[in-house]
Amino acid sequence: MSETATPIISTRNIGKHFGGVKALEGIDFDLAEGELRCLIGPNGAGKSTFFRCLTKQYKPSTGEIFFRGRNVSRLKTHEIARLGIGIKTQVPNVFDGLTVYENLHLAANARMYGAAADEACDAAIERMALQRIVDERLDRLSHGQRQWVELAMIITSRPVLILLDEPTAGMTGEEVAKTAELIHEINRDTSLIVVEHDMNFVRAIARKVTVFHQGRIFAEESAEEIMHDPKIGEIYLGKRKKVQ
Repeated sequence: MSETATPIISTRNIGKHFGGVKALEGIDFDLAEGELRCLIGPNGAGKSTFFRCLTKQYKPSTGEIFFRGRNVSRLKTHEIARLGIGIKTQVPNVFDGLTVYENLHLAANARMYGAAADEACDAAIERMALQRIVDERLDRLSHGQRQWVELAMIITSRPVLILLDEPTAGMTGEEVAKTAELIHEINRDTSLIVVEHDMNFVRAIARKVTVFHQGRIFAEESAEEIMHDPKIGEIYLGKRKKVQ
């Protein structure tokens, strides 16, 4: 992104207070069009609170949020989604009694109908490599497969930005590796913000990482710089060693 290009999403002085507790304070953040950024930090650092402020699950106590230069601070969660922002939280948003294809169609029909919905479903199935399980019910799938179906449901609406909260939680090593491949595929034409704990996964997908610590942004560096910064290793692991 050039110095004058408008970020796809940015925040200025975002803060979130719970009574006298300042969970976030003074967060200035910019994500370029087409960028994939990981947010990391120890438990309680503020990254998940920031995610919830972006998705409007939480109303920020201070500051403003901009989407492609437009102030969206007053919008609600469903209004944020209509702008072209897909949101995946840690709690699955799928229907266990329906098949993969039926879940995808329900998601697509929220934004389009008829042939357009069919086309969006078929495209999502191909991109997320779901052909072998498309007729399976969700309650018969593995945890990883259910996560991939939910990602496919998000991309049926062709969002320009996707926010993912710990997408690999509970996955096997093989599922994590496949998820990294799928996220790279999505990132070919979609910007992403990923909150994640798995540092190997972060290394696999992200060029730039934002580190949260004590409710503030502690650092924004490349993934490799983050992995080898002893100060970040200290705050992330609570001891003086490099992040492995």
